[in-house]
Amino acid sequence: MPNQLAGRSAVAPKGAAQWLYRGAVAAMLASAGVPVAAHGDHHMGNLDVPFSAPANFTAHAKMFQERVTRVANGPVWQIEFQGMNVVVIEGRDGLIVVDTGMNKDIATAALAKIRAEVSTKPVVAVIFTHHHPDHVNGASVFVSVEDVKSGKVPIYAASNFLKELSDEGIATLPIVATRAAYMYGFSLSGAEGADFHVGCCGALQEAGKNESGYIPPSQFVEMDGARDEEIAGVKLHMFHTGGEAASHIAVWLPEHKILISGDEVQGPTFPNLHSLRGTKMRDANRWVGALRRMQAFDANFMVPLHGPVVEGATKIRSMLAQYEDAIQYTHDQTIRLINKGIPENELPDALGPLPDYLRSEPYTTEYYGTAADAARSYYVGYISWFSGDATDFTPTPRAERARREVAMMGGRDKVLATAAKAFETNDAQWAAELTTMLIAMNREDMDARRLKAAAFRKLGYATYNSSRRGFYLMGALELEGKLKTEGLTARYMNADNIRKMPVGLMLEQLRYRVDPKRAGKQDLRVALTLPGEAQPWLLELRNSTMKYRPGPAGDLPVVALDRAALGALVAGADTVPALAKAGSIKGNGIKAFEQIFDGVDLTSAPISLVVR
Repeated sequence: MPNQLAGRSAVAPKGAAQWLYRGAVAAMLASAGVPVAAHGDHHMGNLDVPFSAPANFTAHAKMFQERVTRVANGPVWQIEFQGMNVVVIEGRDGLIVVDTGMNKDIATAALAKIRAEVSTKPVVAVIFTHHHPDHVNGASVFVSVEDVKSGKVPIYAASNFLKELSDEGIATLPIVATRAAYMYGFSLSGAEGADFHVGCCGALQEAGKNESGYIPPSQFVEMDGARDEEIAGVKLHMFHTGGEAASHIAVWLPEHKILISGDEVQGPTFPNLHSLRGTKMRDANRWVGALRRMQAFDANFMVPLHGPVVEGATKIRSMLAQYEDAIQYTHDQTIRLINKGIPENELPDALGPLPDYLRSEPYTTEYYGTAADAARSYYVGYISWFSGDATDFTPTPRAERARREVAMMGGRDKVLATAAKAFETNDAQWAAELTTMLIAMNREDMDARRLKAAAFRKLGYATYNSSRRGFYLMGALELEGKLKTEGLTARYMNADNIRKMPVGLMLEQLRYRVDPKRAGKQDLRVALTLPGEAQPWLLELRNSTMKYRPGPAGDLPVVALDRAALGALVAGADTVPALAKAGSIKGNGIKAFEQIFDGVDLTSAPISLVVR
């Protein structure tokens, strides 16, 4: 298979050798009679890039089908959708749902299939394999909040589930939501959209309005531990794995030799050891350990939460072993190279592609993650952002550096002409790098933006890695001014979903929105009372840091409000004075509460990833 992963039309050396390479290319062109544009005399040619996609990328999409599969005529059913799966275990007098889908629309469709093809028995338990939204946000379709709170229906998850949800799902939500929209190609249309699929999961473009039905878990599996339960007559062994996500658990049905692997096998692809949308560094050692533990069960059937069921003990053992080896190879060889002094930006070339003996179709083919992207993540995660060269400490600001470099290279017109020539001679990467400097100098340089967009399309069409393909093609739309920003991030963050969050998660968002220019050194405290909460929530703004915890109000000023009002405030959809005037906020703490929110920046302007 040709190496189309990086999406480059031409492969060039990096670092200092790059400049020698460019000079050699120019000399070769001149000797071949190809004119090299002088300053100001080059006109960009046709920038239309005919749509194309690698054949294996298009074929890979067919692995993801909407279907209901009964596993070995046993109690386990896999409900497959584009983008995610829901798993159902049928017990004597009830159903156990493992993961509930991205949103209420998906969950409702899954429940309809369950009722039509599996059983009409009630749902008596839910298991969250981990905290990612495509696994937890459909819960309220299957069970009620009241039944979970009362203990009638347990929701099982890892003991660190809530912490990980807060760290990855709340703290960096605005930027991660934006990057996810690019990575998953949410605004692609025409042939680009019709052909696009996410390498782990299938097509995500049609994801409904993404209304969340998340319900917090009520029962927990300890980290590095396990929990045995018999539910509706079915024996379950739930065990913490912590690889793909630190909160990950898997489920083993010993009587049926069925392993529900969750995302520890991240679909039929090389995994995202680091997600470009933005995650904390994923622990490769835990992931390798998880795969070894799963191999030890000697399962006859493996049921993932992305992609189809895998059948046969020999096939499962072989696949898990190679998956493990590919992850460990990427991790260990990266550490070896780091210890030889290879800097972060040179690690991908130093590491190179996976060796042939670790490449197999599809589970170690880089449809979703790449070894190169993981390597760079490991450098930052293990060492630092700092290369070791003290020049890194106070770099020249990006726009100023671009101005100086472009001036050294002969000015804007000459750089643009050189970029156009690079594009015409199939060096789209160099064209993109050169135009990036021009855009840093002037975001409204539409000649540079259109040329970079064309370069991105050429690079994007050439790659079968969906994550990179998404960033290339969505980036092209942004450069052309065609990206529809309205609703772009609504699948991950919207006012309706914020209102449904637990109070602690709503308040957690405020921590990362404090604006020190507004908040300054104020020391403000208030106790919030909300219906259904066992205790008040104590909210404090001090020295431009937000703190909160449940506890007795004591002599603090009190504000009484409901979840809808708090959600509207946190979402930036309403203000304290307006809600107080409407009678939705009451108490002697309204003034302090208003001052607290005056110190918070709740604006949500679209984030540009490329035009900056």
